[in-house]
Amino acid sequence: MKFKPLSSKDFEYLCDVYESEKYNSQAELLKDWRTLGEMYPDSKILITLDNLGQAQYTSMHSTSSHDLDDAEGYDLSSLDAICFENGEHVGYLSTKSEFFIRLGNFERRCKETILEQIFQEKNLLLNDESLSELISAQGNWISILDDSVYAFRTIVNTAEDSLAAFPNGYFSSDLDPFENHALCRHLRENYAYSLIGIGASYLALNRETTLNPAQTSGLTELLLKLYGEKATSWIELVMSKKDESQHVLVLRYTE
Repeated sequence: MKFKPLSSKDFEYLCDVYESEKYNSQAELLKDWRTLGEMYPDSKILITLDNLGQAQYTSMHSTSSHDLDDAEGYDLSSLDAICFENGEHVGYLSTKSEFFIRLGNFERRCKETILEQIFQEKNLLLNDESLSELISAQGNWISILDDSVYAFRTIVNTAEDSLAAFPNGYFSSDLDPFENHALCRHLRENYAYSLIGIGASYLALNRETTLNPAQTSGLTELLLKLYGEKATSWIELVMSKKDESQHVLVLRYTE
C-alpha cells in the first residue's frame, strides 16, 4: 500500500492522515482506499482529489466562516492537556481528541440543510469549458489528482460525514460543506454512490452495484437538474457504465 502516515503537517487536522504520491491507476488507488477502510473498520476514508493546496486553503476558511470549531457548550473534560493554557481551552481545535466538536457542529448544520436548496440557491450550470473539464475528469478521474494524495481516517457513521474532517465549499457560488453532504447523502441512499474523495472543485463517489432502470432514470433527472441540458453528453458517459458493478462518479461542486 502506498499510503503512509503524514510526516509533516502544514495544517492542523483532527484525525489521522495518510499521504501518498499521485496514483497512475484507478484500480490501485481504490485498492489502497479499501485496504485503509479494512484496517480501520470503525472509520470512513476520505481522499483528496484536485489542487490539494487550494483545497486546504478553502477548507480552513470554510471551517472558520461556518464556526465549525466553536467549542462553546461542549464538555471539554476528555480533551488532551495540550488543548489548554492556564486551565482554559486555547480557542482553536488542533488534536484528534477535539474531533467530536467539529463533527457535532458539522452535523448540526447538516440537519438544517436540504437537497432542494441547492437547486434554489446555487447555479452549477455548465458552460463549454466546465463541461469539457467534467467529461475529461469523468473519463479518467485519476488525472485530476494532485501530486500528493491525502487520506483522512474519520471515525464517523457514513461516508458523507467524513467531510467534517476536510469541509470544503467556501465561495458563495460553491456548494457549501453541508450542501455537499446533502448531495452525497442523497446519492448514497438512492443510487448506492458513496463519497470517497473531495478536492478544490470535485467530488468522487464510488458505486459497487449496478443501477436498475428506476435508478438510471432518477439519476439522469437529478444530474440534469444539477448541471443543465448542456451536461447531456457527460450524463450519457456516466450512464454508459450503469451496468458495471463498480463505477466512480465525478461531480463538480464549484461554479
